[in-house]
Formats: sequence, structure tokens, C-alpha cells
Amino acid sequence: MKKNALASLLSATALLMPTVSAHAVVLYEHDFQSAPGAEWSHTNRTDAPTPYPFGARTFLGEFGNETVSLTLTGLSAYDNLRLEFDLYLIRSWDGSSSGTTFDYGNDAFKVTLGDGSVLLDETFSNGNPAGQSYGPASLNPYHTGAAETYSLGFTFYDGILQTSQVMDSVYRFSFAFASATDLLNLNFTGYGLQGVDDESWGLDNVRVSAVPEAGSAPLMALGLLVLAWQVRRHNR
Repeated sequence: MKKNALASLLSATALLMPTVSAHAVVLYEHDFQSAPGAEWSHTNRTDAPTPYPFGARTFLGEFGNETVSLTLTGLSAYDNLRLEFDLYLIRSWDGSSSGTTFDYGNDAFKVTLGDGSVLLDETFSNGNPAGQSYGPASLNPYHTGAAETYSLGFTFYDGILQTSQVMDSVYRFSFAFASATDLLNLNFTGYGLQGVDDESWGLDNVRVSAVPEAGSAPLMALGLLVLAWQVRRHNR
């Protein structure tokens, strides 16, 4: 094979590699603009006061100190999964305030698998200066890592300032994990919270995808290269 022909094959293979690696299979997704099904343990929905440009910004919630579960079946063919979702934190979440000057307790959220594996377990703050555990440090400023702040339009009456103000935030999460069972159980839990009219949460844009194993794309591309070389050699 001439060098320029080999170079052409290598270039074509390089173009194939990102296409293969990015090819995830969406197994489940819901934006809650319509009612969810029996796969959810709770199905109540709420329209955020601030809508999307095209209409109501509807999400699953509001929830307080409780666990909301998503159960999916028929997943035995997939070893590596990814969970993506938006977490709405509504009103006066106080983060890691327990024992501080601004002590209103610790307000936390966690995500676990049915086997007990923990994907997320952190405190979050919507303004309490005590801070939150979610972030790069052991203690971080409120709203660290948030994709949106004060965008949902939920208000909370501040007894200290004696005024109502918008208080909410949106976090976007993505977690990859291994799964070797036919059934997937995902548990979303808020804990340490006060009443729902004070501190609540919701979910939006939930997606579960099957992702290719690490290293599978380069191996597939190499196989395509070898096959092309053999065909070219045979034709010559």
C-alpha cells in the first residue's frame, strides 16, 4: 500500500473515533412537561413561577424530607450507565449551617442506587453565609456549582430583613456508574429540611443513557483500519 493511501485510511479512522465514542443510547428521559408514568414513586408536578420562553416550566415536585424513586427494567444488556438530571432547590436551603452563627440546621440532598451505592450526598445553600459542602473544597460559598440562581421565581419571606425575595437555584448533574442487573432503582432524597413552604426541591430533565465502555472506540477504530488494509491488499 502506498504511504498516501495509508494516510488516507488513518485520517478516515480518526474521524470515525469520536463518532463511535459519543454514541450513547438513551434508555429513558422525561422533562415532566407531561405527566410521568408508574416508573416514578411520586408523580406530582409543579409549574415554576418563571416559565420557559415557550410555556410552563414544569418539574417533578415539590418535595421535602422524603425519597422519590425511579425504577427502570430491561437493562441487562448494558454494563455502563449515565444519569443526568436538573435539581431544583427551592427557597431557604441553609447548607452546612449547623453549629454556626446562622444555625438553621444542615440541608442536604443525596442520590443513591438500589444497592446502596451513593452518587451524591452534599449540603446546599441558597444564601445562608454558612456555606455548603457541595463544591471543590470541604466548605464552599452558597450557590457553588449552580447552573442557575434566582431563575425559577420562587419567593421566601425573610424574617430578618422583613421582605420577600426570590430564592432558588438549579444544579445540573451527570453521574456515570456500572450496572450488572436487569433492574435499576434510583433514589433521590432531601433531608434535614424544614417545611415544604420553607425548603423544598424538585427534578427536571431526567435522562438515563447507556455509554460505551472506556477504550471501546479506539479498538473499534483500529479494527476498521485493519479491515480496510486487508481489503485494499486483497484488491491489489
